[in-house]
Formats: sequence, structure tokens, C-alpha cells
Amino acid sequence: MNDLVPLLAIFMVFSTPVLCLGILMFSLHKRKQLQLEIINRLIESGQPVPEALFTGAASTAGGDPLYRRSLYLLWVGGAAFVALFFASGLDVAALALIPIAMGAVNYKLWQDARAEQQRLGD
Repeated sequence: MNDLVPLLAIFMVFSTPVLCLGILMFSLHKRKQLQLEIINRLIESGQPVPEALFTGAASTAGGDPLYRRSLYLLWVGGAAFVALFFASGLDVAALALIPIAMGAVNYKLWQDARAEQQRLGD
């Protein structure tokens, strides 16, 4: 029985990312099926199909994906920095600067894209 614990731990460590990836892929597949079902219903009823359903453009309710990704990375990086700082010090907490930097770059890209849209719109 005691020999089974390390094997189970190793199996769980390496199978968890695969399981998470499988759940993500299944979720994306179901979302795509729902999107195609909506498009088919619109076509059958004779209504025009919005181009945003084909291009994957950001909806007004959902916001811009780049903006959401930047905020997500900033918050996750900040939370990881605080947790790692209190758990093991500044040396390890510096690793959390990676998602913080990625979030900051995404936020800057979002700002530049928004400024460009406003410049072209005016």
C-alpha cells in the first residue's frame, strides 16, 4: 500500500495538465458547436447573420479579449507575487514578475490599439 502512494502522486502530477487541457478543449468544442447552432438557426429563420459570429470579434458585453487577458495576467501575477513573497521571500516571488510583465505589455498593446481606432474614427 505504501508503494502505491508515490506512484499515485506521480500519476496525478503528470495527468493533471492533460486533464485540464482536455476540459479546455471540450469547452471550446462545445462553444463552437453552440455558435454554429446559432448561425444555423439565424439562417433557417431568414435573419441576417452578424459578421461578429464569423470573425470572433469582441462583443460589447464581453469586452475586448486583449484587455481582459491583460487584467487577468496582472491580477494573477500580483496574487502570485504576494503569495510567493510571504511563503518563501523575494527571490522566489520575483518569478511572478513574468506574468505581471506580460500583462503590462498586453495592456499597452490594448491602449495603442484603442488609440489607433479612435484616431481612425475621428
